Amino acid sequence: MMKSPGAFLAVVAMMAILWASASDAVAARTPSAAALLARVTRPGDELGLLGQSSGPFGPSRKETAAELKFTNRDGYRFSVVAFGQTVALSVSNGREDLRGRAVGRSSTTTYLAHGKATPTSIQASFGDRGRIDLRFRPSGRELHASRHAGCRRTSRSVVAKFGLFVGELRFRGEGGYTSAETHRLHGGTVDLAALLACRPDAKLPGLGGLSTPSQPSPGPIVGGTVLRLRGAGSSSPSVPTHPSRGPKRTTLLASLKLPLSRAVFGARMVGTGSARFLAAEEVTEGRIGILRLVSVSSPQSSFSFDDTLADAAVAPPTPFSGKGVFQQGPEGAESWAGSLVVSFLGAPKVPLTGSSFRARLTQSW
Repeated sequence: MMKSPGAFLAVVAMMAILWASASDAVAARTPSAAALLARVTRPGDELGLLGQSSGPFGPSRKETAAELKFTNRDGYRFSVVAFGQTVALSVSNGREDLRGRAVGRSSTTTYLAHGKATPTSIQASFGDRGRIDLRFRPSGRELHASRHAGCRRTSRSVVAKFGLFVGELRFRGEGGYTSAETHRLHGGTVDLAALLACRPDAKLPGLGGLSTPSQPSPGPIVGGTVLRLRGAGSSSPSVPTHPSRGPKRTTLLASLKLPLSRAVFGARMVGTGSARFLAAEEVTEGRIGILRLVSVSSPQSSFSFDDTLADAAVAPPTPFSGKGVFQQGPEGAESWAGSLVVSFLGAPKVPLTGSSFRARLTQSW
């Protein structure tokens, strides 16, 4: 994404007009250390879905991250995570758990801009889509590194300070799927070193760049399902060395990589349970990086395959439409064809099949 300074692969919102849609009690609720960690690392986790590794624009342990979120009057959720020269604005629908992870059917589009974030301000331009120019006013409410906050290692450190961001945040999505303009937002600043010290087992994923080659990495939990993208388009997919004690996991992955974009489709079924589908697209538009995600579950019949894993078919529900067909020929040649498309927030009917995609069907044993 952002070609000159580097970009992003998937994140973490906008309110005066919108503030009427959320109560002060909810906005003032103090998140736990685990919830804060999930919010500030979400963009890096999203990038992992497309195989991005840490890059020069990832957060460092010495930085302070700014984080804010709200729900628009039309039901869309907005969130902003900013540190250093990276500002990520996410718009999503569907349900989330307390840590901000997708539950059920969800769609998220994250816009990444090269801006400036300090402990007291956030500035970034998203071109025709809008801009952020906010200053932080702490209220005196703080989160300390305590057991009560969910820290595994306690100290006297201040993990986060909360208050108001004032100034301007305005946004209009592609085709006008949602828009917002606000001048007053509840949020906070997070001391990343203190946060990671209180939860020493946690990892801090970075935000890689689209133009930087990287090795695929395990994807995050999306709707309760971990889709590991290693093997989609790879000549040597990872294979477990010991049989699984649980139900077999059958995974279909298809990927497409172009100079300024990439896309991934994934389907997974554990045993005879329901199927989980995920699609991700990353594109670069000038100095803006865009990461789009969709996640949805469906009955078992929407993902079928034979015992030899030579043939498979998927027919996911909305926001997908059409059908995808995987076939493996007698000499190992693989094809991925059909009419399967997905409608992301801001990008309707994106094709997910074709000869340019590389696909792989695997199963645990």
